[in-house]
Amino acid sequence: MQKWKEIYQSKLTTVDEAVKAISSGDRVVLAHACGEPQALTQAMFARAPELHDVEIVHQVAMGGCPYCRPGMEKHFWHNSIFVGATSRLAIKEGRGDYTPCFNYEIPRLFTQGFLPVDVAMVQVSSPDEHGCCSFGISVDWTITAAKYARITIAQVNRNMPRTLGETFMHISEFDHIVEVDEPLIEMTPPQIGSVEENIGRYCAELIE
Repeated sequence: MQKWKEIYQSKLTTVDEAVKAISSGDRVVLAHACGEPQALTQAMFARAPELHDVEIVHQVAMGGCPYCRPGMEKHFWHNSIFVGATSRLAIKEGRGDYTPCFNYEIPRLFTQGFLPVDVAMVQVSSPDEHGCCSFGISVDWTITAAKYARITIAQVNRNMPRTLGETFMHISEFDHIVEVDEPLIEMTPPQIGSVEENIGRYCAELIE
């Protein structure tokens, strides 16, 4: 057996055991948008009664955002880098925060200590023959959060496609690994009507 496979097996655990790495007062960064590790998010949410003051940093939350439900603010405090549909009410009602930031500057929040990462929960592809996993559809700032986190929990999902470029982390860089194959979140195309078409037409007139 190759050495990386031995390392992989040593880090392999269950979803419920993996999220026990989260402690009260931690800052948890979730993978961006459709790359959210849904099994890990739900397992973390199930621990709500035993956790308090856990800060959830997320950009576009597309997995239902259960930690933003009314009554959760004592357990989970959402710090949104982009206020989406599922987190908008929590921010409006003062049950969460909004941190404005240009998308390309988000990695600096983690690398320069503005938002030190205690736990990163990410979703990756199955490892290749070298023991490297791809972040697939959610690389952007997600891989930076994973590399700079004190603890990184990876959900290995065979449905996550392998994308090329600087998208890989070796399994030795993950602290806990869980195997959960589930459908990826899909972004449904919006319904375009006459109002949206007119807005698009007006915007197009401003572009040379």
